[in-house]
Amino acid sequence: MRAADVDAPQARLWPAATASAVLALAGFALVIATSAGSAGGLAAANVAAIANGDIDESVLAGDRDAVAIAVRNLGAIAILAGGAATCGLLTVLAVAIVGIGVGWGGAAAVAALGAAETVSRIAPYIVFELTGVALAAVAGLLPAVHALLAAMRRRPSPFRAYTDALGTSLALGGIAAALIVVAALVEAIVIGAHAT
Repeated sequence: MRAADVDAPQARLWPAATASAVLALAGFALVIATSAGSAGGLAAANVAAIANGDIDESVLAGDRDAVAIAVRNLGAIAILAGGAATCGLLTVLAVAIVGIGVGWGGAAAVAALGAAETVSRIAPYIVFELTGVALAAVAGLLPAVHALLAAMRRRPSPFRAYTDALGTSLALGGIAAALIVVAALVEAIVIGAHAT
């Protein structure tokens, strides 16, 4: 390690955080839009199968209790934030997987319920859930993006920049997890209200 790296002031994280947020949101938007467009035929087939009684609609509804919803969504958050330990690679993979799930699920819900009913059902919890997902993706990308920006500026060392961002990444992951738990509680209440 060079003496200049030791004495250099710590680089600010906000440029890396902004770049990470833009990358994560652009990635999600692209994958969700692409997968939702390709899911139209499947969603229409599901609606027809439900109408004919070939598919039990409750199977498509998914989990109904807060713990099951939280466990499923916390797993996705963990994979998204796990990019902090893998130079962002796990986050990139998870953005694709989670984005496809959101796109297909959203298309199926809109096809089955209509846009207005879908929005009315998910509105109470979707802001918490999507914010948690976005924060987890930023947490996963932040150390790698911060290191890349440091390498472009040639200070501090990319390794030091990477390790400097890990604490903030961990904090963002914790906030994301808390938001996911809140969203799961609200989602379970909403599902319960519509099931009766």
